[in-house]
Amino acid sequence: LNLGGGYKVGRNPDEKTTDLGEIGAPVKDAFEEFAKEHGRELTLEIEPGTYLVANAGALVSTIQDKVSTKSPTVDDGHIYLKMDAGMTDVLRPSLYGAIHPITILPASGKSEDVGTSTESVVVVGHCCESGDLMTPKPGEPESLDERVLRTADIGDIAVMDGSGAYCAGMSTKNYNSFPEAPEVLVDLEGGVHLIRKRQDLKQIYENECDVPSGVF
Repeated sequence: LNLGGGYKVGRNPDEKTTDLGEIGAPVKDAFEEFAKEHGRELTLEIEPGTYLVANAGALVSTIQDKVSTKSPTVDDGHIYLKMDAGMTDVLRPSLYGAIHPITILPASGKSEDVGTSTESVVVVGHCCESGDLMTPKPGEPESLDERVLRTADIGDIAVMDGSGAYCAGMSTKNYNSFPEAPEVLVDLEGGVHLIRKRQDLKQIYENECDVPSGVF
């Protein structure tokens, strides 16, 4: 009997993660009751892919630009942070308004440089696409929402957690001719291993063919 997947993973601090022990107890009882009644045991299968890997991956990007549309005459202006990544890497916010935690870290990489000041910002991706929005309202992919993050400067690092499932595999690969990002594995001892190289430009267009003469 395959019970499938869909086990809730809390990507954000206010979200609960499914307790497999709690939901598994009545399933165990039902299986045991079935075995007593029918004289045979069922084999249980589950598909906990997202449950296992969603929080095992993060998108690490750089703040490429910072723009403010606020002014004394504009009531609904925002401070925008533009990443050097986006829907080409994590599509979930643009597709169905998924919320991912974002952390701003200093460009120096030094913990002593982590600031304490915060600001409300809208985070966007690098694509020429109005839907490349990393901070939508929950469940509303086309609606801007501000997020309180550490005050960022151009060149600082933005880490989007909860990117281990339905991100790289569901991205808008090569949109705007952006190359596929490299992937790095960090082992239990903190060692870093490159497991996917950055795509080069030639790999993006190598399958394109010349149009025969006389077509136009």
